Amino acid sequence: MPMTDRRALDGSTTLWRIFGDAFKKSYEKCSSIEPNITLKDHVKERLLTSNLDEGLQHDILELAETWGAYNGDPFEKQSLKWVWLEECLDGENRFVSSTHQQIIKRISEAVVSHANIHLSTSVQAIVSQEMEKGDKKLIVKITNGNFGFDEVVVTVPLGCLKLDTLQFHPNLPQNVSQAITDASYGRLEKVFVAFAAPFWERSDTDASQGGDTYPMFTHFLRPTYALEEQRSWTLEMLALSSTALFGAHAQPLLVFHLWGAAAAHVTSAIAGLTPSSDEYYIVIDTLFRPFYSRLPNYKEDCPDCAPTAVLATNWQNDELAGNGSYTNFTTHYRGGPLKGDPAIDNGVRAMRHGLPERGLWFAGEHTAPFVALGTSTGAYWSGEAVATRIMERYTLSSQLQSD
Repeated sequence: MPMTDRRALDGSTTLWRIFGDAFKKSYEKCSSIEPNITLKDHVKERLLTSNLDEGLQHDILELAETWGAYNGDPFEKQSLKWVWLEECLDGENRFVSSTHQQIIKRISEAVVSHANIHLSTSVQAIVSQEMEKGDKKLIVKITNGNFGFDEVVVTVPLGCLKLDTLQFHPNLPQNVSQAITDASYGRLEKVFVAFAAPFWERSDTDASQGGDTYPMFTHFLRPTYALEEQRSWTLEMLALSSTALFGAHAQPLLVFHLWGAAAAHVTSAIAGLTPSSDEYYIVIDTLFRPFYSRLPNYKEDCPDCAPTAVLATNWQNDELAGNGSYTNFTTHYRGGPLKGDPAIDNGVRAMRHGLPERGLWFAGEHTAPFVALGTSTGAYWSGEAVATRIMERYTLSSQLQSD
């Protein structure tokens, strides 16, 4: 049964107040929180001590499962101890409605103009060598040859580092290798379903009367109306169709965010299928029709209500993506006393620092400032920070030589 607007608002407001308390507790009392305590434990504890009726408590606990759309893993895996690392930038969320195409074009101009770019080239290992007179050099080994560099910035995803896709010789120091091991890697997936027209939006009559557009976000909680294997799923759906929000860039497009069992099921279902094939379309449409068919104005025999195109990410089966999406912070417990468990923040600092003495640096969302971990903004900042450190190093070296 759908929730009323009032109940959904009350539940969401209460939930994010509890999440806010969790961020605060995690930041202020991180050292005293056991590493096996989850965010779900915190939410359940707060609900039990509240004056809310049991029905609303149940609804809030189900709404809390949408945390997976935030960090890419089931709610019950989120570490309370380290959830403060999930708290992101203050301010409004900005949506680049024209896509990142022009941004990427602008920031890549210098590289495209001045660098030699080798595409479809797999790096197998990075070897640090000490040359004559104490000079150091890094050898980047590829499938059919080698490249030599003074400095190397490694920007492969955290998942690739965790899977040892890239070998380092000599081995990375213990603090860096342990940081890579201790960091967790999310498995968020997205499914895009496009239509000829946004049938779920308000009609012209509604618009003339000042009615609201369809909400940007919709949450589907444990759908009893879906296929049996989907009834434990919780999904988040993003509608990119509102002209009020997106103007000329509005599209009749729905984006579903998946994690946990839902993400694993979809990526398994499309494994080996070509996205342009009829079979691929049928698989995706069969899995997501139970959801989009519940939107306003849906009619089974209406052409506008049939998808014109579908596409799903498949990060979990992509070796070059590290079989996942981005960094998150799940529970950690090695056993033994609290002090024996990993200090995840120090691990991030170790990866961020890199190995400047070997000319080896790391950049990416997993080495970003704490407020931007797991984000494209953080990935950009991390690369900018490493570039600055390298330039400062050579500038200082030039100054010393001139002196």
